[in-house]
Amino acid sequence: MKLSTRRVAQLAVMVALLIIGAYVSIPLRPVPITFQDAFVVLTPLLLGSTAYIAILAYLLLGLVGMPVFTGGASGLVALSGPTGGFLIGFLLTALVIGFLADHWRWDSWWRDLALAEGSLVLIYIPGVLWLCHVLLLQGTTTLAALIGLAPILALDIGKMAVVAALARPLRKVLAEG
Repeated sequence: MKLSTRRVAQLAVMVALLIIGAYVSIPLRPVPITFQDAFVVLTPLLLGSTAYIAILAYLLLGLVGMPVFTGGASGLVALSGPTGGFLIGFLLTALVIGFLADHWRWDSWWRDLALAEGSLVLIYIPGVLWLCHVLLLQGTTTLAALIGLAPILALDIGKMAVVAALARPLRKVLAEG
């Protein structure tokens, strides 16, 4: 895959936005509320199947010790902690939603909304599974954890609607430049 200088610059901007989104957070435990997920989903809606490069670069920056994750966390400890599954879900989202965005040619707010809201499944499934594993949750404790995530999920649903509303106009701007 050959990337233009323009696409590399767009990917770099998305990495920067991911880092900023990690720092804009409400520190809840064990999973904080951040704006990362909004930028994670916006990336494939704007950049299609190349979006995974930005997410992978972000994860690699954090893995090598750059304080790019929520709260300035970094390294393998951050990836193996309670939010590690969500970070892996970010990469899964970029791969799946990027592929779908490239191949689902019907360009509308409804398409973007379906992809954005659907992306939450791709983020939450590995995130919740890993969270339960790390916190050794079983049975009713797992149910309590899921109930505790409900307010975060409700906010994320709202964020995805905003992402869907922004995606189409931003794609037009990127196409013009």
